[in-house]
Amino acid sequence: MSQPAFYTFGCKANQYQTDLLRGQLTEAENTCVINTCTVTVDAARSSLRAIRRALRQGKKVIVCGCLARLEGDKLKKLFPEIEISDIDFQAPGTQRLVPNVRANLMIQDGCENYCSYCIVPHARGKLQSKPIDQVVKEAEALVQAGTKEIVLTGINLGAYQYSLPEVIGRMSLTKGLLRIRLSSIEPMYLTRELIDSVANTPKVCRHLHIPLQSGDNNILKAMNRNYSSGNYLELVGYIRKKMPDCGLTTDVIVGFPGEGEKEFQNTIDLIQQVNFSRLHVFPYSQRRGTPAAIMPGQVDGKIKKARNKVLRDLGKKQMGEFASQYLNQAVEILIEQKGEGLTSNFIRCFFNDPADSSGSLKKICASFITDAGEIRG
Repeated sequence: MSQPAFYTFGCKANQYQTDLLRGQLTEAENTCVINTCTVTVDAARSSLRAIRRALRQGKKVIVCGCLARLEGDKLKKLFPEIEISDIDFQAPGTQRLVPNVRANLMIQDGCENYCSYCIVPHARGKLQSKPIDQVVKEAEALVQAGTKEIVLTGINLGAYQYSLPEVIGRMSLTKGLLRIRLSSIEPMYLTRELIDSVANTPKVCRHLHIPLQSGDNNILKAMNRNYSSGNYLELVGYIRKKMPDCGLTTDVIVGFPGEGEKEFQNTIDLIQQVNFSRLHVFPYSQRRGTPAAIMPGQVDGKIKKARNKVLRDLGKKQMGEFASQYLNQAVEILIEQKGEGLTSNFIRCFFNDPADSSGSLKKICASFITDAGEIRG
């Protein structure tokens, strides 16, 4: 019997949950599993296209993920032949342990922040967290299967209901684990205790992804983000004091309702003050069922597209500048596959690797920086 095909859309949490399904569904004839995303209109459309394509190919289609949770009844009306499935992220011992150098470990699910633009809390529901003992046990199993770097992830990782510093401390004792990386953490959850824990635990990567979304305080308030631009800059200042080499990456939304030229310029100004190592830019997506979808001051699509380009160009410039500080210096990378790896602070590196040293730490000389902010050694 042939193995099912898996297609995953969206975040690291979805990637992890697909691996859970791989462990549960090892043999299924002519079956396609589609783990959907609905964070943006485009993500939902891509998920729908994948369902249609699989059905046209005569597959048995199993649909899970956020779109299935949010609009399962609608999907069944559109595609009566599909099967809707849910995934228990706490199901013990069901993750398919494949020898990936870098693996996600989902320790938290759900979100109760209800940012005004975001549909995810409606799809993911209330907060859930794995007990620390279970997290450590899963981490040990991943390492035994060959994993060298574990990325701790969740829908709202900072809202983990136990202690992230304790998780980091206990995981760092795992023999054979080379790195621990934190996925996205909202600024209101990034405490000084957690920053200190990252700074003081050698196995934890010097990289923090802290969503900004906007640099304008009025827009942040309309987004229902519980921090100001000043709070964000203060947080960055403390991180840079503790870890000067820390890679800081972020998400920014352009064209949120009410964003005029002044508000957009405030975002540009803050990005320039922080000088991120990587910038992920998204045009605002009008999601039915969210407060922002019916707010006044909806921004024209052409304006959103232009602003998106401005910030992407700025992000590319900052990414190159961050990588350039290591030019002609030795940098340590974890080799993920032949000739390619990542630094602790999240710079992608390429080098000549005739022996294929995947899974090991190696120092290379940064002899060239590409336009994409990558190191060539």
